Amino acid sequence: MFIDFSSLATSIGIGGLATSIGIGGFLGFLMGYAMKKILKIIIIVAGSLVGMFYYLQYNGLIALNWAKVEETISNLMTNFNGFNLNTPFFPGISDQILNAVSNSGIPLTGGFAAGFAFGLSKG
Repeated sequence: MFIDFSSLATSIGIGGLATSIGIGGFLGFLMGYAMKKILKIIIIVAGSLVGMFYYLQYNGLIALNWAKVEETISNLMTNFNGFNLNTPFFPGISDQILNAVSNSGIPLTGGFAAGFAFGLSKG
């Protein structure tokens, strides 16, 4: 009772499955790692600016209307004038990427999700 795993792998398509999971995992890891690094930089810069403004206001060098600052930031967060999420950044490439992802299906998506979570944890 010897099972020939090479013919079984060929009939199931294990090579394509492994490639899809591997590529998805690698891209997910890169995306998660980069996202965490970028968010850390944004948080450090924003915190430094707020701290600097508080320090300058405490020493009397500037006078800030914090209610107006809060209102402006809330308006920026809710009103993206002229920003349309349906407009692709790269018109020709985005259709090809969408077709590749939709044809690869669950293995690519699962690999990407696992890689993304791992990248966020290591970033």
